[in-house]
Amino acid sequence: MDESEPQLPDASALRLAIGDYLQQAYGSAPPAQVVEDFLPPDDVDPVAWLMRDVVVRDPPDAPLPHVRSFALRVGNRRYPYMKIRLSRPPGKRMFIFSVDAHDAILHAPTGSTDAAALAQLKRFNAQLTHQVMAVWDAAHLPTERSYMRQMIEQAKRRKAQGGTRCDGSSADGGGADGPG
Repeated sequence: MDESEPQLPDASALRLAIGDYLQQAYGSAPPAQVVEDFLPPDDVDPVAWLMRDVVVRDPPDAPLPHVRSFALRVGNRRYPYMKIRLSRPPGKRMFIFSVDAHDAILHAPTGSTDAAALAQLKRFNAQLTHQVMAVWDAAHLPTERSYMRQMIEQAKRRKAQGGTRCDGSSADGGGADGPG
């Protein structure tokens, strides 16, 4: 992989993805500060916009060629920690969109008054994630789901053609380093 040239979504794809997310998460009235911080202008330079301090990079402070992901803490009407994530799959130059509910670590003791409310919040976040991903997929944005579908289809084609697996061995178990 040529790490010097990552492929970020263009300005229109960024604006569409974030605008669609905000519509699903907040309806017609997202908080002004969220819009100001996270809805890019039409003519934005994606590199400069994503490298701002308000966008979290992994690893932190990494130059663009070494960034594995960007996270935008845009929240939703019930939970301020939900994020839009742009991640680069291992070995790839492209970035794909996903939604990170950031609620898996939350826990409330069974039977406590908080358990039911937390379960309800997690269901809400899961439903919102599903809605956003469906809207993004319908808009043909590069998403985690569309990327996984492509990988599955490629694997099926390789298998149908008797191609090699990721470890370099052939589909029949042979190969230079495989059983022989």
